[in-house]
Amino acid sequence: MGLPVLAAADEVSPATGYVADIELQTETDFGRVLTRAERLFDEGELDQSGSAVVLVLHGPVLRSLLRPNYTLSKGLVNQAASLSALGVLEVKACRSWMDKNGVDERLLQPFVEVVPYGAEEVSSLIEDRGYIRF
Repeated sequence: MGLPVLAAADEVSPATGYVADIELQTETDFGRVLTRAERLFDEGELDQSGSAVVLVLHGPVLRSLLRPNYTLSKGLVNQAASLSALGVLEVKACRSWMDKNGVDERLLQPFVEVVPYGAEEVSSLIEDRGYIRF
């Protein structure tokens, strides 16, 4: 699966942001997405609007965001937490995927929000709040 490509920043009005519904298999894939968001923030393409980029995750990479796995995934977790604290990134996890794959949502890092169904969350952000896919 290829990594998502962000649309040009001038396509986004101040009230909207980007959203990605992605199933990431590896920490390397997730790291690339985070690095891309961080680079766009550094270049001034994203601001600290509170939700410039929303990642709706499902897939094995969610296990990297569990507190017991912090030592193994420290760099990735710290980068995601930092971007979240800056208001550049929101990380959301699909409860449906987690339930089917035995992932306990109570063990997720505190910056990860759980949503009932990832695809529905993405549709809502696009239809109701004007987010753009990337």
